[in-house]
Amino acid sequence: MSFIEVLKRLWENLLIYYSRIKYRYPAKWPYSRFAHHISCIVLHRLPGIPLFNDWKHFRVFNAEFDLTKPLDWYYSENRNTRWPDCHYAKINYRPGNPYGDVRINWELNRLQFFPAMAINNEKLAKTIIKDWMINNPFLHGPGYLSSMEVALRWFSIYWAVCLFKQPLDNHLERDLTGLAVASGKFIESRLSTHSAAGNHLIVEAVGLFWLGKALENDQLGARWISKAREILWRQIIRQINPDGTNQEQSFWYLGFVLDALFYYLLLEERAMIPSKVWERVEKMLELINELTFPDVSFPDYGDRDDGFVFLLNGIYEQSPFSGLLNIGSFFFNRPEWYRGSQLPRERLAFWTGKGVQDPMDGHGSHNYPVFPRKPVLNTYKDGGMTLMQWGKGRLLFRHAPLGLGPSFGHGHADALSVLFYWCTVPVIIDLGSGQYNGDQAIRNFFRSTIAHNTVEIGGKSQATILGPFMWKQSYEATLKESGKSPILHAEASHDGYMKEFSVLHTRRIGWPSYHQIEILDSFHGGGELPLKGALHLGDCRAVNRKGQIIEVDFGNFWFSLSFPSEFSLETYYGSELPFMGWRSTIYGKWEPIHSIVYTGTIQDNYQCKISFTISEKP
Repeated sequence: MSFIEVLKRLWENLLIYYSRIKYRYPAKWPYSRFAHHISCIVLHRLPGIPLFNDWKHFRVFNAEFDLTKPLDWYYSENRNTRWPDCHYAKINYRPGNPYGDVRINWELNRLQFFPAMAINNEKLAKTIIKDWMINNPFLHGPGYLSSMEVALRWFSIYWAVCLFKQPLDNHLERDLTGLAVASGKFIESRLSTHSAAGNHLIVEAVGLFWLGKALENDQLGARWISKAREILWRQIIRQINPDGTNQEQSFWYLGFVLDALFYYLLLEERAMIPSKVWERVEKMLELINELTFPDVSFPDYGDRDDGFVFLLNGIYEQSPFSGLLNIGSFFFNRPEWYRGSQLPRERLAFWTGKGVQDPMDGHGSHNYPVFPRKPVLNTYKDGGMTLMQWGKGRLLFRHAPLGLGPSFGHGHADALSVLFYWCTVPVIIDLGSGQYNGDQAIRNFFRSTIAHNTVEIGGKSQATILGPFMWKQSYEATLKESGKSPILHAEASHDGYMKEFSVLHTRRIGWPSYHQIEILDSFHGGGELPLKGALHLGDCRAVNRKGQIIEVDFGNFWFSLSFPSEFSLETYYGSELPFMGWRSTIYGKWEPIHSIVYTGTIQDNYQCKISFTISEKP
């Protein structure tokens, strides 16, 4: 950390210590007290339409809540316990705490059901808002452990309040005004700056902007608007690459940040947005459009916690990216991004307030994949990826750095990993993230090298894990060449094993014919070292081994893998010892899949080739 960051953290700790004394009697600090000398909040015209939700059986991740009854805002995933209602600085939320993963509680306290509830059942929404403020006094409980959570909660509350048809009673209005003041001051004093400046800072800045807009008639609100703009304009350019990829190297968090930026665009004056910022947001959408399928499939590299900024319902299985493209088609007037399935249409309808419509005006929506007859290659040099497509096949080659420095928190050690689809079916997949704050062995597995479709050397990952969201240092990955002649190909290397083993790993992807792909791995330098690689398979009917060939039945086609004779092969399916053959599709849970692990020994200048063959069934 820099000297300035050390001073900032010392000052924050002093403020926390002071707040523990000042607010030790929360009953003396109702939210209305923070509204002293502040005008009432300004209610902006925000969109919304009636949508059905089952409030009695509302899901938050894998838990179900009856929102028509009083809620336990200190809910813990661990039975017979609940999160403490004391000052947040006293709460142990780190791995190994007795309450479980705090992310589960945060999801409930984001109150993302509020905007839809405000239209369907205004009385219930007002009851819940009042109950939340009574039972969550300022700085008390896990809801104040993160500035980003305070921002996300305000999005939900403010949007709902702006949709109420009946005027607010004086007491509720003063409480909400005080909540806005308290929330804004908390975020402003706890911004995730310096080495912590990642997606949290962008979300916090958008939250500060919304709080400023709610208090825009006061000097405090004007200050927050100005500060939020300054942070956003700088961080968008810093964190989002010119090709639309993100420095954090997580596709999910790319969508999460975009989701937050839509909130900024919703309340911002178009003329105020710098052209470079507008262009970066558009590039994010172009990238998402190119890398996702119209169904729900997306390249799940890097961390993923299934967190949404805007979630109309409790359906976590839905991919957010179709909905994001729909909103992007509205903001940027790009109808070709529009996705016509039901949930993305509802999301767009709520954002525009115009009902479930098809902006393509009867010309057909982007619901079906278009398979290129000729080889297609797109290289994202800033983000470190190459997308190769040919007919029904699609392969993403990851030659990216570990993530956003200096801690690379949401990155995975997946240099030279591949993801492969055939006719939108995930064939070779990323395993997801599992969870963040529970068993750290599980957390470490899902972001390790062997949990990705690449090669581990010497029994170690390509980088060293220092904590749940920290790596020692990043490797350097380099794209050496890519092209379509004489065949579709891409070649890259990484130096993650140079320092300890003096080995440079190079991987070349070749696509010589429509139904065949080859992966050539080269290892330069080092002595005799153990090699272990993995290929993780999507949902399939059966996996059969015939010598060094593994055949996988995907229903409509066979996927065959041919390995060198010197490799030992093992197939795992939901194995506990070792922990292998698992993927995480919903945060906090994992399910069995087939993982193929191959092992061998490398010498100096060693090469090996693995071939994929696709055979479609008649």
